[in-house]
Amino acid sequence: MKPKAYLIVVALLAGSATTAQALDFTRIRSEHAFRTFVVDRTLSDEFGGTMVFAGNGGIGGRKDRSTVSGGWVWNNEALCHRTRLDGLEVETDCKHLYIRGNLIVMQQKRGRSSEESWTLN
Repeated sequence: MKPKAYLIVVALLAGSATTAQALDFTRIRSEHAFRTFVVDRTLSDEFGGTMVFAGNGGIGGRKDRSTVSGGWVWNNEALCHRTRLDGLEVETDCKHLYIRGNLIVMQQKRGRSSEESWTLN
């Protein structure tokens, strides 16, 4: 491989780290850790939305004027969930979770897509 091509590959690989990884967040890899740090606590987003992942596998909360509901399971180091707004399904996904203090970052598509940040209350 030519030196210039090698530098481009290295730059692309370096840019593939998530924002959470770059900011020294810790990955939540087990259901036990998820239950310890997140379950039954209210998560808030920057727009005033809330979400609770209940210990029984349910999801509840509010987004704008809509009611959030659904269910979750832990599968292969990821939080997998089905979410509904006012009864209409809006998302089914498995996300990688990262934590630092009271901040949670969820990265969609098992860590291969966009991130969303939440504050643990």
